[in-house]
Amino acid sequence: MIKENKRTGLEIVRALLLAAVLWFGICGALVAHAAEIAVTVEQCVISGKNVNVTATSIAVPASADGKYYLFELKPYELAVGARKDYCAEAPAAAAASFSVPLNLNSASSRLYSRFVVTIQQNGTFIPVSNEMYITNPEAVASKSTNYPVRSKKGLTADSRYSEELASLGVGFASYELDVSRFFTAGGIPYNYNGKTYSFNASVVREYDVICTRLAGAGCNVVMVIKNSYRPAAADMVVPSGRTAGKSCYAFNVDEQLPTEKLEALMSFLANRYSGAMGTIHTWVIGNEVNSSNPWHYMGSVSADALAAHYAKEFRVCYNAIKSQNSGARVFTSFDQRWNYKDGTRGQFTAKEILDKFAAYISINGNIDWGLSFHPYPAPMHNCRFWSFPAEYARLNLIDHTDDSKFVNPANTDVVTNHMMQPAMLAPNGSVRHILITEMGFTSYSTSIPTDELTQAASIVFAYKLTSSNPHIEGIVFHRQVDHVEELTGDGMALGIRTEKGVKYAYGVFANMDKGNSPEYTDFALPILGISSWSQVGLE
Repeated sequence: MIKENKRTGLEIVRALLLAAVLWFGICGALVAHAAEIAVTVEQCVISGKNVNVTATSIAVPASADGKYYLFELKPYELAVGARKDYCAEAPAAAAASFSVPLNLNSASSRLYSRFVVTIQQNGTFIPVSNEMYITNPEAVASKSTNYPVRSKKGLTADSRYSEELASLGVGFASYELDVSRFFTAGGIPYNYNGKTYSFNASVVREYDVICTRLAGAGCNVVMVIKNSYRPAAADMVVPSGRTAGKSCYAFNVDEQLPTEKLEALMSFLANRYSGAMGTIHTWVIGNEVNSSNPWHYMGSVSADALAAHYAKEFRVCYNAIKSQNSGARVFTSFDQRWNYKDGTRGQFTAKEILDKFAAYISINGNIDWGLSFHPYPAPMHNCRFWSFPAEYARLNLIDHTDDSKFVNPANTDVVTNHMMQPAMLAPNGSVRHILITEMGFTSYSTSIPTDELTQAASIVFAYKLTSSNPHIEGIVFHRQVDHVEELTGDGMALGIRTEKGVKYAYGVFANMDKGNSPEYTDFALPILGISSWSQVGLE
């Protein structure tokens, strides 16, 4: 059942637009008159070699000369300010159209720019509209790869064991890419937007091998784009977040040079890994961004500031990727804490940041972003996700309403129902692409009893539940091989194998989606405490 939205999509957009104005105004980014939003930029699209911008107004704002002036703002530019270098003009009327050169792959490229309509008063240009980015960067892409789906099931892959992926029937193979590593040395030149960049040759060769292997195994390659704090590439981290010791960091799109470096790198990667070197079909920007501390760190921020900044980061990456490969898909990343806050500074609920992100994207030009989320058990050591330890059972962490504190494999309908609301739909009116890009169950725990058989049962049950949700297109189990840091740091063994051999879950994973295969699935029934899958609404 879809829960009724308490506010319409338009109301949400208006509320977030006001919040954006206030937030940027506090930062000194807008003059006071900018709060008077009288004009709506309806469209900002690439058409041939130009960018065409259209705007409408119910009540035409008064101007000194009866004209509208269009300004271009780079991602790192906060406002028009005292600038006078407008790029186009049109009569101030109920409908206005502007056309400016795109200048693709030049120093004056507008691929990443957003545009705002202003009027002139006393020699100053006053913004009177929302700001909008180009919404169809795929119009200039030279490549368009297909989007293979062999099976909904996937794994966080280990390239050392990539030869196993085909026999396991893996449809989605997930891997991580740290942008900071590419800027610690040079060796691979790339000419982009009038500049020559040089990326770390050994890191590029590493990903050449990884992408070729994963794609060669017939997998839809899922690349999670993350950012670390490295002294040699510290400028790639947002200035407010340059504190060592966090797991991942927000990308620096607040300053010109790092923003341009990110644009160039993402363009390079999307171009290189869309063909002979293997194709990255699925790009995930950031990791569990609602948990800014420690997974998308940008210092002490509010929920509005985090969502607005992430929307800008996402937009830069999206335009870079889609302008190279129109067939690629680009996803967000949120964790399992749907409405739960533990009080840790810098951690927000997934629903709150998701809704704010969606509204900021809509305000600045809706694009075809996809959603990825991580419905881990609560607590994460609880391999038996269908029941809770006594101390957790009384907390009512899981239900099937939009107010559920957590999402786990048993209630992913909470997320997909939420994404069916009008304000969350894709530009074409359909439900957005949705993936589970991380979900795992441990075969070892010092806190909650489990074993290899219980892990395998959890995988079967979780797959049956999530794959039956028609809006979830892929389910990545974390992970293929136990990871030493998760074993020593988190006390969890999440792989379906170890470096020494396979676990019981290995054969189960390989066969659980092959139709009538009760010998690989029905072993789980007594562990679940049921006699047939129909008891839990599954065949």
